[in-house]
Amino acid sequence: MHNQLPSRQEQILTLLLSTKSGLSIDAMAEKLAISRNAVQQHLSGLESQSLIQATYLNSTGGRPARNYVLTEKGINHFTKQYSWFCNLVLEEMKHEMGSEAFSAFMQRLGRKIAASLEGQFFGQNANEKAQTLTAIMHKLGYQADIEQQGDTVTISAINCVFHDLAQQHTELCEFDRALIGHLLDNPVEQVECMAKDGCSCRFVTKT
Repeated sequence: MHNQLPSRQEQILTLLLSTKSGLSIDAMAEKLAISRNAVQQHLSGLESQSLIQATYLNSTGGRPARNYVLTEKGINHFTKQYSWFCNLVLEEMKHEMGSEAFSAFMQRLGRKIAASLEGQFFGQNANEKAQTLTAIMHKLGYQADIEQQGDTVTISAINCVFHDLAQQHTELCEFDRALIGHLLDNPVEQVECMAKDGCSCRFVTKT
């Protein structure tokens, strides 16, 4: 699971995951064999992290019963594995298209994403574009830095957001090259690649 919580809180989240309508404090106390006060303390911690929320169910006795349910953040707390499915899709695409066409597809995809971002670069000079690009890469999950020496700009990322997939499908790197080249409006050369045992992914262009 992400962001490891105390074991009791993890147990409460698991209980709520299996009970979509939610559970009352008394029900949780019974299932976990702990006191009602202990449950309330754990619920307070989970609520403060926006992992759970209170909901109310109408009861025949007149007073609504208070239950707790997972929030979307609480549901997303549980580990999800997407890489195996992405790898399956990519394998089938490359098998159907062939490696060359698959590379061209990744280039088109990179240019398409770049087109949706190019408004942020309007009116900027080459150096400003490089700075804006680095900021966008950070938002996308890259730990990227920029270095400028004369008319040469080097963008380095010490992580790859799809590293495991790129090791099996190096054509994915075409996406990065097309994205960066389009946004900087200059040809880009990738001089180092983590998927090919490099220490970082480095892209070089001219201003």
